[in-house]
Amino acid sequence: MTDSIASQKEIIGWIRDLAGSHPVFFPERHGKNSYRFQTVTHTSDIQFDHYRPSIVPPVKCIVPARESLLHFEKKADGRVLLDAPVDSSFRILAGVRPCDLKGLFLMDLFFADGIADPYYLTRRKNTFVIAYACPAACDEYAFCAAVDSLDHRNGADVFLTPIKGGDLLVTAITDKGAGLLAGVQLEACLDGPAKRIGAIAARPDAFGRSFQVNPTNLPAVIKKNWESPVWEKHVLDCFSCGTCNLVCPTCYCFDIHDDLNLDASSGTRHRTWDACMLPHFSAVAGGHNFRADPAGRQRHRIKRKFEYLPEKYGHGMVCVGCGRCGRQCTSGIDIFDIVTDLCAIGDQP
Repeated sequence: MTDSIASQKEIIGWIRDLAGSHPVFFPERHGKNSYRFQTVTHTSDIQFDHYRPSIVPPVKCIVPARESLLHFEKKADGRVLLDAPVDSSFRILAGVRPCDLKGLFLMDLFFADGIADPYYLTRRKNTFVIAYACPAACDEYAFCAAVDSLDHRNGADVFLTPIKGGDLLVTAITDKGAGLLAGVQLEACLDGPAKRIGAIAARPDAFGRSFQVNPTNLPAVIKKNWESPVWEKHVLDCFSCGTCNLVCPTCYCFDIHDDLNLDASSGTRHRTWDACMLPHFSAVAGGHNFRADPAGRQRHRIKRKFEYLPEKYGHGMVCVGCGRCGRQCTSGIDIFDIVTDLCAIGDQP
């Protein structure tokens, strides 16, 4: 791991140079208040300040909303030909904030668990990540510090930390990151750890929203509140549209279906995003739906983020505190408010 010092102008120039030979995605302003990870071009507005989380997290560049898993064709002689296209193209995700970096890290775990998913893992292997540390909370929805995402660095190849004076501490974390920086003339930094400590000390004491309990205790709080009025309270205005799932950096549920061509002998198997808050998500053969009510689906969603998956994988909360679900919810339902109410009940004698 090596450290260098660079100005924002130098880093922006470096990112533009990378985009000249590789697909580079960076969060750019979209409309008045929104940001989207878009392909960097010569007209792109690359800047690190005045940032709000993109509507869709950067991990969705690796998990497309719809992808082809395989093509099939039955020949006249009875043979069935299968072709499974795996995307091995190279891409760079730049400007990834720590909450989204933790989302990438967790998705790596999920897709490698059990039978490893070659579609995701091949894309991830060929995706380089340039991350950027947040000097302040991005907006009023953020609670990354409350779920230990604020200082996440695992999964980045290059990490950029804003330091005193407006410059950036550039850290090559992996060999891949060092390769990206090869040939770039940057000022060497021998006191990188001290500058990182200084950057952390310069952050506001209250970094975004916080829960009433320690993050390590959240699984226990959620576990003992199976029967709670909170579940009903926070779905009174829910449309069950699934937006909260679709903008989440750690939601990975999908559906698979086969599209048959008109010749009835060939077609394509597709994978598309799915969402546990949708009414049909838990419907099974025979017409039974074991989570037909929205309160049950909401409880399942919260327990996945704050109990089931944290206990299974042991890497803290699976909610990264980005605030996207509350920010994008048509009804203003916020996962932070749900967990806060559950903590308040848990604190009662």
